[in-house]
Amino acid sequence: MPIYEYRCKECSTKFEKLIRSAADHQVLCPQCGSQAVGKEPSAFAVGRPQPSAAAGASCCGLASPCSDPKRCCER
Repeated sequence: MPIYEYRCKECSTKFEKLIRSAADHQVLCPQCGSQAVGKEPSAFAVGRPQPSAAAGASCCGLASPCSDPKRCCER
C-alpha cells in the first residue's frame, strides 16, 4: 500500500495519502476539501541509490566487481 504525496491546487496544502487499492482513487484536500489535487514527486521516486564503493558493490549492485561495467549497467 503506497503512500503518495499531493498538493492542493486551490489552497497549496501539501499532504500524504495512503492508497489502499485501485478503487481508492478519490483524493480530497484535508484543508479545504477540494478535488483539485496533484501528485508531488516523492523523495523515494526522485533518485536511485548508488551502491557503496566501500561495500565492494559493482555499478549495478552485484557483490563482485564487473569485468565489463558498461554491459553490466545496461541490463
